[in-house]
Amino acid sequence: SVEDMHEIKILVAILQVFHLLPSTAGVLLDDLVGSVVNLEVHLCRRESSPFRKPLFKFLNRYPTESVTYFIKRIDSTHYMRIFTHALSSPECSPLREALVAQSSTLVDLLRDFCAKAASYSSSSGSNSAQSNSNTSDNNNAEANSDSMAVDSQGAQDHNNSPGNKSSAVIGDTVSKRLYVAMSAITMVYANLQFHPLWLEERSDLLQALMATWTAAHPLDMAANKASRLAKPVLLELIVRCLLVATRAMNNPPAVLFKLLEIAGRSIDVIDVSFVFQYVWSELIVKWPISKRREILSSFLVRLSDTNVSDESNAILLQHLVNPMVATVFTLPEIAVSDASDPNSATSAARSLPQEQRGIDLLRGQVIHLINQRVWAVHMPNNAQPSSIKRASVRLELVQLSSILIRHAANAVADQRKDIIKFGWNYIRNDDIMIKNASYVLVAQFIAAFDTPPKIILQAYSSLLKAHQVESRFLVRQALDILLPVLPIRLMPSAPQQAAGAEGGGPAGSLPAWVVLAKRILIDNSASLAHTTHVYQLIAGHPEIFFPYRAQFATNLVGILQKMCLTHSATTETRTLALDIMDLFLKWHTMLEDSSKAGAGRGAETSEAQKPRNGNNA
Repeated sequence: SVEDMHEIKILVAILQVFHLLPSTAGVLLDDLVGSVVNLEVHLCRRESSPFRKPLFKFLNRYPTESVTYFIKRIDSTHYMRIFTHALSSPECSPLREALVAQSSTLVDLLRDFCAKAASYSSSSGSNSAQSNSNTSDNNNAEANSDSMAVDSQGAQDHNNSPGNKSSAVIGDTVSKRLYVAMSAITMVYANLQFHPLWLEERSDLLQALMATWTAAHPLDMAANKASRLAKPVLLELIVRCLLVATRAMNNPPAVLFKLLEIAGRSIDVIDVSFVFQYVWSELIVKWPISKRREILSSFLVRLSDTNVSDESNAILLQHLVNPMVATVFTLPEIAVSDASDPNSATSAARSLPQEQRGIDLLRGQVIHLINQRVWAVHMPNNAQPSSIKRASVRLELVQLSSILIRHAANAVADQRKDIIKFGWNYIRNDDIMIKNASYVLVAQFIAAFDTPPKIILQAYSSLLKAHQVESRFLVRQALDILLPVLPIRLMPSAPQQAAGAEGGGPAGSLPAWVVLAKRILIDNSASLAHTTHVYQLIAGHPEIFFPYRAQFATNLVGILQKMCLTHSATTETRTLALDIMDLFLKWHTMLEDSSKAGAGRGAETSEAQKPRNGNNA
């Protein structure tokens, strides 16, 4: 190997002497580092070399001068490799302390990139608008060949204009500044491995990192190969820096929210799965209820902030808030308060009933914040309507409400009027996913609280008629929640209500929900796509439909051939056909069991009557 060569050993031995020289030897810094760079270039060494450890000893002797020296050469790839290697080495703590002392220099470098990127974006935007205007003028002049020639010459002159050259210069400047920013953040990341609280101590550097991501993310660097490669490296380094800082600061809501926002918006450029893995395995699964309450309150406060984008709120709801709330009720054991609180007797994880978990999560102002920022604000006649326009945010808020209704109905009982209005309002939404997710919410509400039969029948009827393939799983989920409580919630007079609502004749003695299901199957018998979810509902609930099996037997038998033997049959329909055949077997078994139970009861009655009859005789 290179390290074993005699000449290399001599050079390493010479380098070992320099850190032992008097303090005035600092003037040799440039010559010494330059010599090491040249040696590594000739030996084609990039990541490491035998010359670096002796060099690091010299740099530790003059840390402030060394940091200043390397920052001045921040645009040199090889110099930066040597310096970041030094910062990552455990023995170079003097260098790291000197870099912390020069945090303001790094902040200035990042702010300079942000300023250049903003100038480039505004310049490219104006040039794009001017180009579109010229294109429109050229299209209008196509009818006259002479005019075409003049316009073509004018377009040529525009391409050679000083403004276009200026744009190219700005683009090159941004490319260089992008590389400088990447090198600066590489130094920050290397230093954070040993000083994780650095960004907490220097909030200006933390803000500069966030601003750098904001400036770099929208940049289109496709024309420059080096910049095209530097941009994803820069974005990933920022995400990793924020992750280290968030973990070290014990996950303050503001920094955690920004980390998730940046990670979620960078997912199309870099791999950020490590962030979501950390949030799930280290936070969502382990947080006590008190920490979840803090995070939920902070999110609800920012939900109505017009300066926060809907995209950011959607990312936080999807990756943090909704999973965090859901796991409160699904984890087998959970602590009520943080283990770091010495005065708390509830810091140990323990099994708690779901009702108590919901009360602990929503205590204090949390439930009022949810009501004000989520339910009441989305009323159509609200004096201050919600500023949320993005469908993904509305969908996540509906799902959050469903989680709370399902697991913490008692805790939100006082707000049930606003909840049902919230859900019913979004049922009329044009987005099919939001519409059917709202039906799931309404179904959860009906299962948890007494509800007027008119609302129950209207929701049930609409779900039976919903056949869109893209949201069929939500329809099925809503029906599975709603069906078991229909016999309880609907009064005996409900069949007449159903008949009147559907415009049909007398419903007889059948329950309203049976009448509605049968009518859907009859009215749409020619279209399997419109009735698949109804057949799945019947097959999935054999006990509930057993007393009314005669009403559906004809339809079930008649549809089997269409599900299996026609050219339009799919894997889903064939699976459903097997479920229906299994349904008949279950009904037959249930019929036999009920017959045996009836015969047993008859025999017991006869035996009980024999002594009485004998005494009478």
